[in-house]
Amino acid sequence: MKKQFSHYMAMVISIAVLFFPAVAIGQSGYEEITISFEVPRMLTADMFVRYDGKTLYLPTSEVFNLLDMSISLNADRTRFQGFIFHKNHQFELRPIEGTATVNKAAFTLARSEYYFDNGELFLRIDQFKRLFGLDLTFDFSMLRVLLPLNEEFPAWQKLKRKQAREKLQKQTAALKDIRAVPRHRELFSGGVADWTLSSNPIGGGGHYLDLALGSMVLGGDLTLSGTGNTASGFQSDQFHYRWHYAFNENPFVSQAELGSVNSGGPLSRSLTGTVITNRPQNQRQYFQTIDLDGQLEPGWEVELYVDGRLMDFAEADQSGRYRFNVDVVYGSSDITLKMYGPNGEIRTEERHVRVPYTLVPKGSFEYTVAGGLEDISDSTRYYAQSLAYYGMLSSVTVGVGSDIPIGSESEEAPLVSAEATVQVAGNIIANASFAPQYQMQIGANYAMPGFISADIAYTKYYANSFRNPANQLQGLSGSVSMPIKVGQRYLGLRYNASYDQFNGFKSLSMNYGLTGSLWRFFGNYLGRYKRSLYPSRSTHSIASQLMVSTDLFSWLRPQARLDYDHEASEISRYGIYLTRRIFKTGQISLSYERSPLYGSDMVMLNINFFNSIANFSTRAAYSGDRYSMNQMQRGSVRYDRAAGKIRFDRRNGIGYGSAVVRPFLDLNNDGLPSAGEEYLPGLKAKILGVGGRPVGRGKLYYYDGLRPYDSYTISVDATSLDNPLLKPAFENYKVSVNPNVVTSVDVPVVMAADISGVIERETSFGKVGIGGIKLKVLNISKDIVTEIVSFSNGQFYFLGLIPGTYRAYLDPEQLERYGYQAEPPSLNFEVLPSEAGSSVENINFVLVPKK
Repeated sequence: MKKQFSHYMAMVISIAVLFFPAVAIGQSGYEEITISFEVPRMLTADMFVRYDGKTLYLPTSEVFNLLDMSISLNADRTRFQGFIFHKNHQFELRPIEGTATVNKAAFTLARSEYYFDNGELFLRIDQFKRLFGLDLTFDFSMLRVLLPLNEEFPAWQKLKRKQAREKLQKQTAALKDIRAVPRHRELFSGGVADWTLSSNPIGGGGHYLDLALGSMVLGGDLTLSGTGNTASGFQSDQFHYRWHYAFNENPFVSQAELGSVNSGGPLSRSLTGTVITNRPQNQRQYFQTIDLDGQLEPGWEVELYVDGRLMDFAEADQSGRYRFNVDVVYGSSDITLKMYGPNGEIRTEERHVRVPYTLVPKGSFEYTVAGGLEDISDSTRYYAQSLAYYGMLSSVTVGVGSDIPIGSESEEAPLVSAEATVQVAGNIIANASFAPQYQMQIGANYAMPGFISADIAYTKYYANSFRNPANQLQGLSGSVSMPIKVGQRYLGLRYNASYDQFNGFKSLSMNYGLTGSLWRFFGNYLGRYKRSLYPSRSTHSIASQLMVSTDLFSWLRPQARLDYDHEASEISRYGIYLTRRIFKTGQISLSYERSPLYGSDMVMLNINFFNSIANFSTRAAYSGDRYSMNQMQRGSVRYDRAAGKIRFDRRNGIGYGSAVVRPFLDLNNDGLPSAGEEYLPGLKAKILGVGGRPVGRGKLYYYDGLRPYDSYTISVDATSLDNPLLKPAFENYKVSVNPNVVTSVDVPVVMAADISGVIERETSFGKVGIGGIKLKVLNISKDIVTEIVSFSNGQFYFLGLIPGTYRAYLDPEQLERYGYQAEPPSLNFEVLPSEAGSSVENINFVLVPKK
């Protein structure tokens, strides 16, 4: 129908131009018509243009304004000036003279190429490409001018910024609709077993078992681990246990542990005993808040990005100032300020912020005290240890520690230590520690992500038969890694060296390597050097290894290896490896290696695959008339208390938490699952950085591998429910999970209500419906606003209000812009729980001019 109408309009215009040329506006032979100006994905707008029966003439100023490109008319309305995308691409149009200058290039405009009328310049459609590179095309049948999208269009950039900001605002608003799921302490619950089985059916050897058990006991998490084999049975010396208790938001005591513990610090020991500390349960993320401000011209917009993610935006005030409060987190962060001027100007400022995990926030104090026994050779010794850190400045942290033997019959003396970490500059970190009668250490690190990372450390040791039994005197180490550009490609360089001096000899070791690629070939070189000096002799060795692989074949990944002994000046080993995928989760590899130095050959077959319950690995080898075979299986068994079932998983579960999202139909609106309220399958949810998967017939989503005691925000997807009348009572849930158990996140789902009404405008002819007006619906109890836009006839409809008390009002900014006020100013209403849903009707408003 629309196409037929367009054909009809085009025919009428053609007839008008042929038989009624005298009605042309501005000049005989031109007709003013309306066309649709479209840029895909960006805009569609009606535009009045000139038509001469053959082609179109478009208003230059209007086209540039739609694209948000700079154009202005001088005072006597005879010249047009501006720039295309950037200020260095300026143009000037002089229609009276019939000339143009674009990007310093001169053009002549023929009278047939433009139409100038009362200060408005109409350019022929093909001239937009000739002068400005805008490839406009006219579809006569559709009465449409199409301009392909160029992502450099300022209007497109502004649209993207607007969409990103709206998304940020929605995310910020959505976080208000959050429900905290309290963490429960349990006397005994859950259970996880991580297991590893290894056997050698060919070539001799026994069968081995590694087993670790985890659960929640007396409000804390308990872990037991041990090993055994068919030859010697259970190995008691490899049995370890640890019970860990996390206190709730207590600045004085945050954690307590019993069993296998370690206090940390330069004097740390592995003890069987107890630890009490106020260190954060989970690794710190937040470090401090900093202010970012600057000076621009009024009207500039500024966006704040942290690691490429939009975090905030602002507009320079009347004095041109802008300001942001930025939360700085541990690790490395790239902070970017993008500034957009009113005339399409773009500026960018970047700042790299690095906070080492060894820094404690300014004014913060951390302590750890520990005590227990350490098994050393055939004796058992008891020790008490302490460690404390204090953040003197945001860039300086100092610490002290002690190690005191208790009741020892030996002559081991107590030790104390002092240490400091200083952020000398943004990318330079220095640290030092000193423990009299043991060691002194200083070190530094320089890191520029994507460019270079370098470390250097020096340690001086003192005579101490307990801590330094090898009688080492000093040690020096350094490492560097960086990309090296060769032509258009990069090679990854790695180098580390260490020098150690003992009472009887000295040793120097170096490792260095390069990685790179050429076309579809990948190479890796590794070199090793070692030199040892003794009083009467010295030894040294130099070796190189080169590995080359290719992905030329989709069904096979070949790789070659060559080892060379520079000291012997001969090849020490070479081999070929063929690898390919099997099934969807498996891999098979066949390799051949030969060692000319020893005259030996080895053929090896490896098969690795996994499924949902375990990892499986088989290795068979033949070398020197000897066959061998090894098989290994690893997995995890978990008790799912939410479902009352046993679950198998190939990934380890000890020390990790799990969560299951269980939506249920909350008929009584109390937020808790009750008798007769059924669970609903298929509700999808999302945890940032964690993948979920549906399990069982009910398709409930499980999330494994969660950090215990850490807070996660689970966002549910209301649209994933089959019934559009159903809506979660909350869209976000904040949960802290216990390790070794499955934490249930019960999501109450209610029957949603719909709201409808009309927005009208008072006129001299009566009330008329008005479209495009924004209605705000405030959930008073949650402080969450839902926005509804009226249809062209003024009516509106929305489905999705959950039970609660609401206030409806029109957008104040929109009313102010149009010069209206609403009657009534607002309407309050209530949505009651209902098994079949409910309707809120007659939410009507009338717009009247402001008095």
